[in-house]
Amino acid sequence: MKKVIWMYAIMITVVFAANAETGKALYLEADCQKCHRQGETFDPNSINKAGRISKVKDIQGIHKWVEGCDSYFSIGWFPEEQNRVSVYLNATHYHLKK
Repeated sequence: MKKVIWMYAIMITVVFAANAETGKALYLEADCQKCHRQGETFDPNSINKAGRISKVKDIQGIHKWVEGCDSYFSIGWFPEEQNRVSVYLNATHYHLKK
C-alpha cells in the first residue's frame, strides 16, 4: 500500500511540473510579461494603479485573472491551457495554497 501511495505522489509531482512547464511556454508565447514585468522581475501588480495590492488570495483567483486576460486580449487559450498558466504563475510567483 505504501508503494502505491508513493507512486501516486510521484505521478502528481510529475504532472504538476509538466503543467507548470507548459504554462510557462504559453505565458511566454502570449507575451504576458509585456504587462507583468517590472525591470527584470515578475510583478503581478504592475498593471494595477499605483499603490494597489493584488487581491488574489488563492489559485482560483489567479485562474480568474488568467481567464480575464485571455478573453480581453483574445489569446485563444483553451480552459486547460488557462489552468496550466495559472499553475505556472502560482508555482513560480504567488506560492498560494490551493
